[in-house]
Amino acid sequence: MLKGFKEFLARGNIVDLAVAVVIGTAFTALVKGFTDSIITPLINLIGVNQQSNVGFLTRYIGDQKFDLNILVSAAISFFLISFVLYFFIVLPYNTLRKRGEVEQADDAQVVLLTEIRDLLAQTNGDGPSGRHGGAATSVSPPPDHGPRADT
Repeated sequence: MLKGFKEFLARGNIVDLAVAVVIGTAFTALVKGFTDSIITPLINLIGVNQQSNVGFLTRYIGDQKFDLNILVSAAISFFLISFVLYFFIVLPYNTLRKRGEVEQADDAQVVLLTEIRDLLAQTNGDGPSGRHGGAATSVSPPPDHGPRADT
């Protein structure tokens, strides 16, 4: 049981996940600070501040206050985090991964072509010879079918 757990940890996925959580947490704190110190005051300048009783982002229904400033700030934070994570982490990672897949595919093609060459050499007997590594053969001209129509 402990051996399986060690293998799970050794695969590397858990390390990647741990790094992602730490970076995501730190980045979330950064974006929250940006939103709280810059975006929320800009929203409040539109005509609503958190202590006011009027404005299009704050509504009172009875004694209950519905402050949409918090919702707008959270939505902006979400889109900022999503945007930055996608363009600075996901997109570069996918690009690097595709490059690795192309290199692996090229290596696989070389191995496959080498195996085909070796099998052809074994089938032909004595090994590679001739122009393309196959056995040299003679080619006879096509049979003569009489005079051509254009002469």
